[in-house]
Amino acid sequence: MATITLGNTTLNESLSVLDKVYYAPITTANGFDKLGTIVEIGTVNAVNRETSVITVTNPVVNGVNLTGTANFLLFSKNNAVETSGLTGYYASVKMKNNSTSKAELFSVNSEIVQSSK
Repeated sequence: MATITLGNTTLNESLSVLDKVYYAPITTANGFDKLGTIVEIGTVNAVNRETSVITVTNPVVNGVNLTGTANFLLFSKNNAVETSGLTGYYASVKMKNNSTSKAELFSVNSEIVQSSK
């Protein structure tokens, strides 16, 4: 396992175990910052917010100094796990209008995703 130390940085509170971590080098040309090619580092195995340390399992990138300020770190969530759709097979909704005047409901929507489990 590789450990990435970010120094005196506050980690994004959305970062969690099983997220994929990426980095891109930042270069400056003509007074503008330019983001280089985004490269996958690996999968987060542990996050310590007190010491700003991320532990990554099976890093794809070895020997790259990620502690400098010339790197941009980002992460992505697992799409199979981190969804905000309806859970389960049943949902019950009750809508009530207590107004005595005419009211119109514009739209009601739901998202039902077939799970592959």
